[in-house]
Amino acid sequence: MTHNPYRLDWLPDLNGRTGDVYQAIADAIADDIASGRLKPGARLPPQRLLAYTLGLNPGTVNKAYRLAMRRGLLSGEVGRGSFVRGSAGGISWPNENPYARAIDFCDNYPCAIKNAALIGRQLDAVMKAPYFAELLQYQQNSAWEGHRTAAAAWVSRFGVAAEPRTTLICSGALHAGFLSLMTLCRSGDTILAEEFTSQALKGAAQKLKLKLLGIKMDRQGLVPDHLESLLKCNKAAAVYLVPTLHNPTATLLSLSRRKAVAKILERHGVPLIEDDIFAPLLEDPLPPIASFLPGAAFYIAGLSKALAPTLRLAFLSVPERFYQDALANLRITSWLASPLLMELAANLIAHGDADKLIKDQRAEIKRRQGAARDTLGDFDLSLHPNAPHLWLKLPAPWRAAQFKDDLARREVLVEATDAFVVDRGNPTHAIRICLGTPPTFERVREGLGIIRDTLAGA
Repeated sequence: MTHNPYRLDWLPDLNGRTGDVYQAIADAIADDIASGRLKPGARLPPQRLLAYTLGLNPGTVNKAYRLAMRRGLLSGEVGRGSFVRGSAGGISWPNENPYARAIDFCDNYPCAIKNAALIGRQLDAVMKAPYFAELLQYQQNSAWEGHRTAAAAWVSRFGVAAEPRTTLICSGALHAGFLSLMTLCRSGDTILAEEFTSQALKGAAQKLKLKLLGIKMDRQGLVPDHLESLLKCNKAAAVYLVPTLHNPTATLLSLSRRKAVAKILERHGVPLIEDDIFAPLLEDPLPPIASFLPGAAFYIAGLSKALAPTLRLAFLSVPERFYQDALANLRITSWLASPLLMELAANLIAHGDADKLIKDQRAEIKRRQGAARDTLGDFDLSLHPNAPHLWLKLPAPWRAAQFKDDLARREVLVEATDAFVVDRGNPTHAIRICLGTPPTFERVREGLGIIRDTLAGA
């Protein structure tokens, strides 16, 4: 047992670890966060005391902490120390100023476009509205009726016949998905999702104590036959899917597969939760799976991926038989989404400004995806010209965690397979590259070049 004269709350287990000591310490931090030994917000020992305890040079521990910060595991606060970054099932807080740090391809944000003036004009209109005082109050059934109508209209534009009376306004797609799971599931239930899925869903399943099973995917998205097989062998409370520009693989599920999935779910009587947050980025979105399952699907449409990250609004169309339970869960988790923010969103939609912002967003995404194809086209990519992210399968002998660490040492941040995989035995080694977070096109090209050079061993 390591001598601990300073009674430090945490010491890294370095037994059996190979390579540089600073990397071994960073790996131990990652493992202890994953296992729950280090909790979000936990303060790590002061670097000098940890170095003395381990018999190391303080510079080695400093290097380890800095590597852990580049990986997104820690945050540093001057005068206070180093802390485990807050998370829910592995979801880290966003990094700080994107202009003053490594090139960040981790966070799945919209591209930076010139939208401040346009949004500002509509903010001014909100303040001048004759009913402005009403927007400062709580609302009956958690939303103003006019806002429900606007939300249902937004949902309907993507092919789901939504009714205002069964449409909930949520604080983002993550919130809408969490509400859906709360409504359909109980602790210990099984839910199915694509074999690679978002950190948000993994975190929600963990918090709600749900068992998550992965549906196999190929280059066209989830495989319907495997969904059928899983439903025959498991009693599932819900199936949670992202068929449009899937996160993280960027696949677009075909119309034939959407219809096949709907028939399978209908045959087994299992409700669908469809997160269609990326649908606005397509010029001609495919009909959602939910459109083939009237009365049996929770459908999520939202704004933050296409307009601006802080427009944290998502619209949840709920089957009528589940509406009262879903509304109760909305009250429990947030009471209501901000009426002020929803009024801004309704104005943007009604005046056509939302469509202008979406058009600009599509154009910048296509520009950045073009750069990705030009730079990484010789490698195994899964991408779509309208997706703000892409999936890069790594050539042998690269392993995902190793490649992520090598990029971090070059000041480029990505997420690796482990962040998304449902089945820990999955042998895939890949990284997700989110193209929206770097503030400029030049930074995107620079980061992509570093990824290419790292793959080539340069």
